[in-house]
Amino acid sequence: MTESSDIQWQALTPEGLKLVDQAVSRQYNETARKYGAEQRTYSRLPKQNSRFQLKSAADFLNSDPIKWRIKGVIPENGIAAIYGPSGSGKSFLVMDMAISIARGSDWFGYRVKPCSVVYVCLEGEAGLSVRLAAYRTTGTIPCAIDFVDQPLNLLSPKDLKDLGMSIKARGSTDGVVIIDTLNRAAPGMDENSSVDMGHAIHAAKLIQQGLGGLVLLVHHSGKDAAKGMRGHSSLYAALDAAIEVKRSGPDRVWSLAKAKDGEDGRSHAFILDVINLGSDEDGDPITSCVVRRVIGPSSIGKPLTHSQRIGMDAFMAAASANAGKGDARVYADVDQWRREFYSRSTGDNPDSKRRAFNRVREQLVAIDKLVVEDGVYRLPLGFPDLSD
Repeated sequence: MTESSDIQWQALTPEGLKLVDQAVSRQYNETARKYGAEQRTYSRLPKQNSRFQLKSAADFLNSDPIKWRIKGVIPENGIAAIYGPSGSGKSFLVMDMAISIARGSDWFGYRVKPCSVVYVCLEGEAGLSVRLAAYRTTGTIPCAIDFVDQPLNLLSPKDLKDLGMSIKARGSTDGVVIIDTLNRAAPGMDENSSVDMGHAIHAAKLIQQGLGGLVLLVHHSGKDAAKGMRGHSSLYAALDAAIEVKRSGPDRVWSLAKAKDGEDGRSHAFILDVINLGSDEDGDPITSCVVRRVIGPSSIGKPLTHSQRIGMDAFMAAASANAGKGDARVYADVDQWRREFYSRSTGDNPDSKRRAFNRVREQLVAIDKLVVEDGVYRLPLGFPDLSD
C-alpha cells in the first residue's frame, strides 16, 4: 500500500517538486548555518527499501536536548543503576530517591520532574512497611508510587509481559521502574558471563521500550569495590547513568559514576537517621531509617569560582533582610536573591544575567554550599561559614 505522503509527492508536477526541494534546502541550511554544519542542496530521492536512514550533523544539532528526571543525575528515559556494597545504604537511598521523584521534590538539591514510580522490591521486602512508616514521618507518602513484592524473573518472557500489563493497567507508563536488586531479579544468572548479562540487559531494555521512561537497576559492587559494579562490564557500558554508593563507618557518600551528557564525578554525603516507630509485642523498639543529606567531602576545600562568589555574596545580602525574624536559619527566597545577584552581575543584558543566576544557583546547591526547600534557599545547618 502506498503511503499518503508518497501520494502527495507523486501528485506534484516537476515544477512543484522543485519548489518543495528549494524549501527543504532553505530550512536545512538555516539550521546548518546556525550550528556551523556543512550546507547542501536537497532533492526528492526514490524511496529506499533499506531500514537504515542517513542523518546529517545538522539533524542531530537541531534535535531536542536530553530530558532529565533528576536534573544532571538521571535522564527521563533509558537504563540507569545504583550500586554499592551490602550495608552501604543504597536501598535506603533508592527509597529516598523514589519518594522524591513521586513527590516532585528536589533531591540533594537537584531539580526533580515528578512522575509515577513502580518499585519492584525483591530484597529486604519484609522491612518495606517499616521503611515506608519511617518516611511517613517526613511527609505524606505520595500516591504516585506503587510497589511490587512478588518474585520477578527478568529472564522470563511471561514475567516481563505480566509486569508490563500491570504497570500499564495502573497508568504508570513513562515513569520510573526500580528493580531492587538485579541479582534477585535474575536468579541463576552468571553475572560474569557476557551472554547471561546480555540477556538481563535486553530484558531491562524491553521493559523500558514497552513502558517508556527509565528503568533503574539496584546492584552490588564487586569484591574489590575499587573496580566498581559487580559482574560483566557490558552492564556498565549499557547504562545511561550510574550512581555509586560507598560507606566508611557512619559516613556514606553517593557519587555520579556515569552521566550521559552530564557531569560525572560529583558526590554527596548522607547519613541514615534512625526513626523510632514504637514497640513490638515484646516491648522491643521498632526502628527504621531515613536519608538525611549532609555536607559531602567533595564540597569541602574547593575554592568558589568568581561567579559563585558573586552568587554567595548576593545570597548573604538577601538573607540579611530576614535576620532577626525569629528564625535561626540564614535564608532567602529566590526573588530576594535574584534581585541582589542582578545588582552585582556584570551581564550585558537581562537575559545573560538570568542565565548566569540560574547557573550559579544550581552550582551552589550541587556543591552543598546552599540547601533549597520549597523555593527558599538557606545555609546548611551546622555550617555557618560557607563562603569559601
